[in-house]
Amino acid sequence: MIEFNKEDLSYIGNGCKEQSERISYIGDISDLGNELGIIIGYRYKDINGDDIESLINGIRHGISLTNGTH
Repeated sequence: MIEFNKEDLSYIGNGCKEQSERISYIGDISDLGNELGIIIGYRYKDINGDDIESLINGIRHGISLTNGTH
């Protein structure tokens, strides 16, 4: 299991900010996932299938906490 800390969140947040300034297209929600995936993949070069599933489950949980489906 990959560990996560505030430096990782800062790296990902800064990556999102930098990419938001370069992006030149209008896409759909899957494009957001792709952009996040690229940034996360650069941060966690050894991420494996189980780690990716954990990440996706964490995203689902976070969304459910904010949209009333939790």
